[in-house]
Amino acid sequence: MDSSTIIFLLLAILAWGMGAFFDKMTLRYVDSSSAFYLRTLFMLVIFVPFLLWKYLPTRAALLGSNKLASVFILSSVVVTMGGVFFYLKAMSGGEASKIVPLSSTYPFVTFVMVYLFLGESFTAAKLIGTLLISGGIYFISK
Repeated sequence: MDSSTIIFLLLAILAWGMGAFFDKMTLRYVDSSSAFYLRTLFMLVIFVPFLLWKYLPTRAALLGSNKLASVFILSSVVVTMGGVFFYLKAMSGGEASKIVPLSSTYPFVTFVMVYLFLGESFTAAKLIGTLLISGGIYFISK
């Protein structure tokens, strides 16, 4: 990995960690369903100006791509929003120090899916590493 990739990775980790903290704080004041819909509303308000600014190049990229790109983008949005909804439900009923690490075991699902459907390489080292990380997260949350 080059240095810019590492910087972006660290910023993502920081943002996600802070986001989980603010999610838990939000759930002190509103129920999980309201938090989900308010989050979605705020995202729309914040990102509509960016969508308008990048509309033409984004539209051109989509029109110039394989038609399946739209299907995969929509699929990603639907399952990601579902994940956020279920994550907020879990956060409202449990300790953030347990829910956040356990919800972070999703790389195992990705590992299996990219192997089965995208033909990415399967090695014992990748499997063991993924299982160790997921298992470690489980034990940390106990």
